[in-house]
Amino acid sequence: MASNDRVNDPDLRASIAAPGIRLVYRMLGGRRRWTVARLICRVLLKLEGGPFRSATVRRILAEDYGVTVGAHTYGDCLVPGAFPPGVVIGRYSSVSEGARVYNQNHPIERLSTHPYFYDEALRVAAGEPLPRHELVIGHDVWVGRNAIVTPGCKRIGNGAVIGAGAVVTKDVEDFSIVVGVPARHLRYRFDERTRRAISESGWWHRTIADIRRDPKIFAVNAAELDDRAWRSLGP
Repeated sequence: MASNDRVNDPDLRASIAAPGIRLVYRMLGGRRRWTVARLICRVLLKLEGGPFRSATVRRILAEDYGVTVGAHTYGDCLVPGAFPPGVVIGRYSSVSEGARVYNQNHPIERLSTHPYFYDEALRVAAGEPLPRHELVIGHDVWVGRNAIVTPGCKRIGNGAVIGAGAVVTKDVEDFSIVVGVPARHLRYRFDERTRRAISESGWWHRTIADIRRDPKIFAVNAAELDDRAWRSLGP
């Protein structure tokens, strides 16, 4: 889903005061000053139904910070400057306090690893800027407290769980629970049949209004759901 689609999601809310607040944000240099951006975003979260629903905070993150966050996802990923450009996060994901992402390494093969020699904003000598790769964090992912994702990881699959304090150095499969330093696969959340059924249902694309029509499905163990239930979760 493109970033514009995400910030225009029908599950998101935009305050009538948002245009004026964004004007103040730009006048105060929110694109460059994290302290200003974070203060403005706290105000917007209060006006737009909190982190699950705020459309304007997501627009600021996408347009000025290069971070795309789906509806109902919450946590430190909504803090301007906490995550680097190039991070895309799906819907209904939970990002705990202190979780951080790094999608660019220092150049260890060069004479110096200092950002003076590769950061375009700081560069004092000629040198190629270092590219950032895109990191995709899927739908319904839980990233535990103080987890770190390093540049070796480019995708965290749908339904995955990253344990608290884990250091993720490579891609994480759908529904995998990973823990430790470096993070290793502990187990899958569900058996293969259930993983396939959840993936095929694509329930995370449904709106809250859709889900509220049959909330009991989300209150039982997924492995206990029958074919009728899986069909009802589909698009």
